[in-house]
Formats: sequence, structure tokens, C-alpha cells
Amino acid sequence: MRYLPSDIRAARYRAAGIEPPAISQLPLITKLPPVIVTRMTKGGVGKTSISVNVAAAMSMMGYRVLMIDADPQASASNLLGIETAVYDTDILHIGHFLRKSTSSPDEDLSSAIKHIYQDGLLDLIPSDITLAETDASLVAVMSSHTRAELFLNRNSTFFAQHYDVIVVDTAPGTTPIGLAFSFAAKQSGKVLTVVEPEGSCLRALDSLASNLAEIKAVTGANIGMEVVINKYHPSLKHVRESMGFLYSKYGSMLNDSIIPQFSGFARQLSPAAKEDTGPLVEFESSSVGAAAVIDVAKSLIRSYGITMPGLPAGEE
Repeated sequence: MRYLPSDIRAARYRAAGIEPPAISQLPLITKLPPVIVTRMTKGGVGKTSISVNVAAAMSMMGYRVLMIDADPQASASNLLGIETAVYDTDILHIGHFLRKSTSSPDEDLSSAIKHIYQDGLLDLIPSDITLAETDASLVAVMSSHTRAELFLNRNSTFFAQHYDVIVVDTAPGTTPIGLAFSFAAKQSGKVLTVVEPEGSCLRALDSLASNLAEIKAVTGANIGMEVVINKYHPSLKHVRESMGFLYSKYGSMLNDSIIPQFSGFARQLSPAAKEDTGPLVEFESSSVGAAAVIDVAKSLIRSYGITMPGLPAGEE
């Protein structure tokens, strides 16, 4: 018998002696749930794969997760089964909301959300290539760095009622949308980044740290990093040397769980069949790669204070 994420959620409540509440039965919550913003200035490190798998893992633990794809490449959307190779007029991406300067809740927000798992346990605001137009337009917008925070805050009641955590995947590099979500990450005080232990990735990590320092200098927002090491292969000399650098310079920021080099991550996006596409934690849940991602997800539940309404923070 295979349990659904909603079954796990119900079991968590019942284990605490609480009958699982329906959305209509929840008290009015207006505080924005924790927001995990993933950033990296270099592509190819596995950031999107890790963020999608973390989101799926949290959902499979019973948490209600909203994934926001803020990357025009739409890799997160594709990995979650939303085809974006051909422009789909049904997609209402995050750019539509970031263009708005209003503080009134977005009445069309629900129409942007795609339901990936049943019962709202994993939802997605997908992306497509036209999101790049928003990046270009935000360059000329005054205080564009505040647009993601404005979007999240004006819809905080909706998010609080429907989700326990929001995971945002941003584009590699330094883009207006990436900067806007980095500024919005001041709520949690950090962005989540993924690094491969090799030279060019270490320089990219330094670049990201410098970018966050610039945000602080300009806006006063103090935003740190939580670093997940990906593609770890201990038999390679350059990996061992890079690990020494990471621990010496970023030791206090490193997530305790290290994700090994694992071929299963490359199998997530099937070129043959859409039904074979999906996160590793769903299709190869017993693999070493999935186990490492699940450990990362558990640590983020603790460090971001993610919980379900009525249950203690950090409950796993």
C-alpha cells in the first residue's frame, strides 16, 4: 500500500492527538509561511534539482508546499511535469505578479497555481521563457528589488491559509528577479544555495556572497547563506581540496547533509515519456541520492521553523 502525502499529514496530526483540520476550519492566519529562496550565480550545480526534490520531500512528509519557478528556463516546471517547451497561454507565471506595484491581494493568484500532488500538498506557479521579459522590464523599475517582497506580503493571508512553506527556484546569475527574491529572503535571514565542490563553483559561491553583501550595503537587509554541497565524490583529489576550502571559509553556513554524485538525478527528466519525469525522491525514493535530499529537507524544516497549523515548530 502506498501512502499519499495527505495520508502522512493526517497521520502527523492524529499522532499529536489532533483531528486533521480542513482549510475552512483553520483559524485566520495572516503571517507569511517560511520562504526558502534558492540562489546561485552559476548554472549546472544542481540547484533546481535539489530545490524541487526538497519541495517534493517536504510534501511527502505531509507539509503543504508551494513551489515558485522564477527561472525563465522553467526547469523546475518541467521536472514537476509541466511542459513549457511550447508557449502555453494557460501559464500565468510569477512575472505577471512582479510587474504589479499594488499592495492589494492578487485576485487571479489561484489561476496561476498548478496542482502537482493531490489536496494541495505540492502546488506550483510555473514558468516559461516569457518570464525573461519581466527580468528585462524590471531593470527600469524603481525599487524593483522590493517587488517579490511586495507580492508575498500582499498575498500573505492566502499563502498562510494554504501552505506551510514556499520554495522559490531562481535563475542562475544575477538577475532582477533573483535579486528581488533575495531581498525578500530577509524574512528568514538567508538564501539557500547549492555548490559543487570544484573550482569554478567555489568562485561562484564567493560571487554570491559578494552579491548579498552588496544588497546589505544598499538596502540594509542582512541576508546570509545556507550552503548545500552537491555532487560529492570523495575519491577525486580536487573534490577533497575543495571541501577543505568550503569548510575553512563557509563552515558555519554548510548544511550538515552532503549530497553524493548520483546518476539518478540525471534520469529525472525523461526525454521519452512525460510520465517518467519527476523528482528523484518520488521515483527512486530508496536511493542514496533521495536519502541525502530527504536529510537536507529535514534539516531545512528545523532551520526555517516549518510546521503545520496547531503542531510545534520543527516537527518532522
